[in-house]
Amino acid sequence: MKFNLFFIVIFLNFLISECSDLNEAECNYWSAYCTWDASTNACYEEGSGGGGGNADGPYEYSTITESQGLRNGPDYRDGVLYYPIDANPPYKNIVLTPGFGGGSSSMASWGAFFASYGYVAMTIGPNDEINDSHYQRGEGLIDGIETITQENSRFGSPVFGLLDTQSFVVSGYSMGGGASHDASLIAEEIGLDVIKALISLNPTVIFEDCDLCPANNYEGEIYCICLVPELIEHSIPSLIFAGQFELDELTAYDGLLGQDIYYNLPETTQKILIEVAGQGHGAAAYPYGEVSEYILTWLDYKLKDDIDACESLLNAPSIASLYDTNIECTTVIDGDINDDSLINIQDVILTVNLILNNGYSSVGDLNSDGALNIQDIILLINIILN
Repeated sequence: MKFNLFFIVIFLNFLISECSDLNEAECNYWSAYCTWDASTNACYEEGSGGGGGNADGPYEYSTITESQGLRNGPDYRDGVLYYPIDANPPYKNIVLTPGFGGGSSSMASWGAFFASYGYVAMTIGPNDEINDSHYQRGEGLIDGIETITQENSRFGSPVFGLLDTQSFVVSGYSMGGGASHDASLIAEEIGLDVIKALISLNPTVIFEDCDLCPANNYEGEIYCICLVPELIEHSIPSLIFAGQFELDELTAYDGLLGQDIYYNLPETTQKILIEVAGQGHGAAAYPYGEVSEYILTWLDYKLKDDIDACESLLNAPSIASLYDTNIECTTVIDGDINDDSLINIQDVILTVNLILNNGYSSVGDLNSDGALNIQDIILLINIILN
């Protein structure tokens, strides 16, 4: 696309300073600033808290690569699936894509982190780490959903039949964080309704629309880049992390960072903004501290219907220089799958559909055994009859 050169120039200087985007050789070359972690095959900033210690959840985990049978999707490269070994299925799913110049391995710490907490997480890289746009990376996230869905039915896969194929989160760092919003827009356009939430880690966005954005001239090329509500109008619940001083590092992204994304999202879209005090563009590049804690709580709320988790999310973290949300926590009625404050035959139908699709809802799990089955149907019918 014609703004690619403009985009590349913005990041050339920043790329070197972003350890997560470096391969092993480059990471070792910049050893004064970065450290290579062989356990996660990823590069971390010195003192960032990165490394195997981030995968500190209660479950052991392993990986599946394309050489081991994982689908090689056309819209991404080098997919790696991280999965828990000893957690309780069906597993919810997360797809992660990296920042500019980075590949799948730069999201390895997040993949390992999520798997250690009982989620299936797939890290992907763009087909072209320099030239692929935000939108193309969003297509990659959608393609990653397809790969995970197919893995659930692939004989010989260690997660065969263990996945909740109706429950996905899209996520990414920097350019990948922005791509999670592109993926949400794409999903709603094509009628894909399995994305339950997104997690944007220090996102950047680029939307080009010469009807809505002012025209600018860069080296003889006309580009029209901006962020206005009409360009990011999706309904996927959004957790957004940004750095307090991020704009100091990415001055050309004025109006296109996490804070701007939050305030341009529709008011009808559930959203949380956490601006990390004293930090820049790497504020949420790796799992650590309250960043990790809020993400796990967000997943409990959006994927497990945990009302207590919702209440916890309303408390601003101590790391925040700015915290904002429009979330309102409401009481959940056991058995009310469609959240219409009624328990009726529609809830029975939805529960049956979840069972047939290997899905799960804590609201429908009336006997609290961690699974949806015929026993829950019987209990639900008894509630209706009584």
